[in-house]
Amino acid sequence: MSSSYYTRFVSILALTVIFSAHTALALSQELSAQSDVSTSTETVIDMESYVFSPSEISVAVGTPLRLLLRNQSFLVPHNFLLDDPNGVRILDVDISSGENQSHTLTLAEPGIYPFYCDKQLLFFPTHREEGMEGRLIVQ
Repeated sequence: MSSSYYTRFVSILALTVIFSAHTALALSQELSAQSDVSTSTETVIDMESYVFSPSEISVAVGTPLRLLLRNQSFLVPHNFLLDDPNGVRILDVDISSGENQSHTLTLAEPGIYPFYCDKQLLFFPTHREEGMEGRLIVQ
């Protein structure tokens, strides 16, 4: 075999190694970016019949937290009430069936911040009394 065959073979092999290394680096950077997204401060809270999902959220003190509230119930309105550890209302929003709302908070004090829905139909128990509550833990 001629030396030009080996030269082409080595060149193609070198280009393949370089391309593979570049692809691996790009994939590594993409996976790193995806892991950054998963540790972001955005949380989706689904509201269904008498339940918040998730019902417990944790965030670091002073970190902006974006809440995406989604009412998944059919024909049932809900609200999202958030109190600070001393019982002072921080957020009070009504969310109609099928509606989504986004709210951003930055909490400066550590503690447990309860959230709940206090909607009620006639003489029935409130949604909170039926178990529609959760807690935001600020550490």
